[in-house]
Amino acid sequence: MLPTPNFWRAPLVPVALCLTAGIVLDRLIFVPLYFSFGFTCAAWLAWFTLHRGPERGLSQIYLGAGCLGLGAVYHHWFLFAVAVNDIRHYATTEPMPARVRGVINSEPTFVRGSGDDPLRTFPTSERTRFVLRATHLLDGSAWLEVSGLLQTTVAGKVRNAHVGDRIEAAGRLVLPEGPVNLGGFDYAAQLRDQGIGAIFQVPTDDDAIVLREQGWPANFFGWLAVIRGWGNATLAEYLPMRYQGLAGALLLGEGAGMTGDDWEKYMRTGVIHVLAISGQHLVVLAAFLWFFLRLTRLSRRQGALLVALILLLYALLVGARPAVMRAAWASILMCGGVFFRRPILSANVLAFGWIGVLVANPTDLSNAGCQLSFLAVAVLLWGTQPGVISSAFLLQTPDQKFVDPAIRKSIEQSRLERALERLIDESRPLPLRLARRWCHWLVLLYAINLGVWLAVTPLVAHRFNLISPVALLLGPPLVLLTSIALIGGFMVLFWGFVFPPFAILAGWVTTASLAACEFLVDAGMSWSFAYFYVSDVPAWWLGVFYVGLFAYLTMDRVRVHVRVLAWAGVLWLALGLILALWPPRDAEFRCTFVAVGHGGCTVIETPQGQTLLYDAGAISGPDVTRRHIAPFLWSRGIRHVDEVLLSHADLDHFNGLVALFDRFSVGRISCTPSFQDRSTRGVAATLADIEKRRIPLRILKSGDVVEVEGMTMEVLHPPPTGPEGNENSRSLVLHVRNQGLSMLLTGDLEGLGLDRVLAMPRRELDVLMAPHHGSRTSNKNELAEWARPKVVVSCQGPPKSKPREPNPYEARGAVYLTTWTHGAVTFRKDDSTWIAETHVTGKHWKLAERP
Repeated sequence: MLPTPNFWRAPLVPVALCLTAGIVLDRLIFVPLYFSFGFTCAAWLAWFTLHRGPERGLSQIYLGAGCLGLGAVYHHWFLFAVAVNDIRHYATTEPMPARVRGVINSEPTFVRGSGDDPLRTFPTSERTRFVLRATHLLDGSAWLEVSGLLQTTVAGKVRNAHVGDRIEAAGRLVLPEGPVNLGGFDYAAQLRDQGIGAIFQVPTDDDAIVLREQGWPANFFGWLAVIRGWGNATLAEYLPMRYQGLAGALLLGEGAGMTGDDWEKYMRTGVIHVLAISGQHLVVLAAFLWFFLRLTRLSRRQGALLVALILLLYALLVGARPAVMRAAWASILMCGGVFFRRPILSANVLAFGWIGVLVANPTDLSNAGCQLSFLAVAVLLWGTQPGVISSAFLLQTPDQKFVDPAIRKSIEQSRLERALERLIDESRPLPLRLARRWCHWLVLLYAINLGVWLAVTPLVAHRFNLISPVALLLGPPLVLLTSIALIGGFMVLFWGFVFPPFAILAGWVTTASLAACEFLVDAGMSWSFAYFYVSDVPAWWLGVFYVGLFAYLTMDRVRVHVRVLAWAGVLWLALGLILALWPPRDAEFRCTFVAVGHGGCTVIETPQGQTLLYDAGAISGPDVTRRHIAPFLWSRGIRHVDEVLLSHADLDHFNGLVALFDRFSVGRISCTPSFQDRSTRGVAATLADIEKRRIPLRILKSGDVVEVEGMTMEVLHPPPTGPEGNENSRSLVLHVRNQGLSMLLTGDLEGLGLDRVLAMPRRELDVLMAPHHGSRTSNKNELAEWARPKVVVSCQGPPKSKPREPNPYEARGAVYLTTWTHGAVTFRKDDSTWIAETHVTGKHWKLAERP
């Protein structure tokens, strides 16, 4: 059994662990700054008093406590130390006109539009994103001095602007949005972790942005941006257009050339790591550099310094993301060992990289890419066999004598065993020897891939609700192909600058490698077992799993019980898979109006576990499923949707359906008689996908009654044919009743369809969905008088203007809620009383009362 390589003897390990513990503590329970600062000072003072005395053990405890407090203090200061004049204080939840001056703080990134998509009402336009460090804000006729960072989005492509340039821009200032649904993405928290407090939206007007001063020539990162631009132009010159975006992402961290679908397929097949610039890229670049340096007269020590400098510059060039900075700091430490002729402890390497990342941004502790990067490296270093470890180290250090002693001893022992095997192997025929060696390396690579996959999959499932078995097959060949593409790409950049004819040859190699990557990923996407989505993985299960993995990787006393650990790991993984595939759910009736912006998705859950959706779409496009609907369903432990009821054939009510099929099994689709008659490309594409997946389709019409586990859904509208008018007038109107709760779901009902419903006998209603997203043409006094609900929910985006007339429902005593303001609205039964809850505003009241 391979010994744990000096993990607990590495001096940086306890420092990294204590700093991490302090950051986690402050992140979870919000430790007041005065308390953590006082605790830190007291701990350091105690250590300073005792560290030279006989109480060495006690002094080390105080030292660890001081590092823990330091981590909490630094994280709290980084996250919450906001200047009084920070521009976020001038922003509100409603977009407000603003004119801002500032300095571009990150290189502008161009984002392509969606193009022609049959499932989008309006195609997304091209835009440019960058971070702006605000300096002044126009207040009337005076400029106020401000500070802080703005996430800036400009409609269209911004040209000739780089990091360091001073600009003036006119747009709309708004606070970022937090999660609007259960399980939703917290965009505000993500920006806050980056030190960004507000969003600045700039239109496409020619005079919306004015370049006041060209500052990039005096800015280091401005020069890096120009070099990256030259690199993209060089790749575009020598590579086919089809692979330019992939090459830019792989070599330069420039993802603008790839579409959302391009990224999605690498994500779903579990091989996104080959594109995310990290250790693999730096190892290939280091090998590339070392090969050329061997042709020069530079000494090994001089070469190590040069390699370290170039790797650091490359890490900064490609965006200085946590994963690549981890590799950069580790590489610098390894090169430092070569330069000073000192052995390097592998645990120190990892701890040094971790500390370097936390110093740059302590909130990167919660960054998924950062977590996955460190986890994969830890498994490669300490979770594989001696031969694998020696190979990993030999790839990263030019001389084996600088590998730590424990690993060197294991390597020497394995060399003796391999020497004996070679003597036996030499007696075999040459074809047999070659075949055995290829099989050995193939099995070894796939064994490593399996180990890393087993280690990272629980974290991926927790963060992205995704498990990708196909990555077990695609991982090794894609690592090989992308490594070849990296070497070819670096040669393109080098020879494109030195001698262009050679760059053409390098371009052919790069293109062939990238084409093979695309072929494998596309083939993998088509396999039925390629990937599947799961519900939320419980945090307690994940914590136990990684505590056990940490103990196995770092403790010899634990590692000796390998068989027991193997069985425990298998059983724990099986439990996690069961929890993810068949999660426990509350045995209660719930109806939730999910906040999707201008669109609709109402989720009905029955006590027996059935799930029904009324509509699944939004005007923002099919991403509504990925951004809102799927996270909500996963957070509720839902993996199967029994039925989707489509109100009508407008895109903003069904364009999330195809994406829903990718993530959930669906039992049945129900629609109106006129849905299939709508001659639009979106309807045709959706019906084709329904037919391809063999999902039953049924028609609902006025007079139909659907019974689902004690819940009754009566179809009030539309009739088998008609009425005349647009599709809205033929919306599916359902009267839902369950255990005393009465709801009316209306879709976009208006015109003759609304008149037909109002001519029916009045229903006693508790909850009314405001038809047509709260439009005043549909929500008129006649409907309010006919329905007289207790609560009205309007599924809508931001209002275009303030209403001129009083709300007809509120005038009759109803509570009027919009998902734009209140987020998701849920109705559930608490004992014998029906309860209404809002996600964003946190309101909670009984339907018999007003909030």
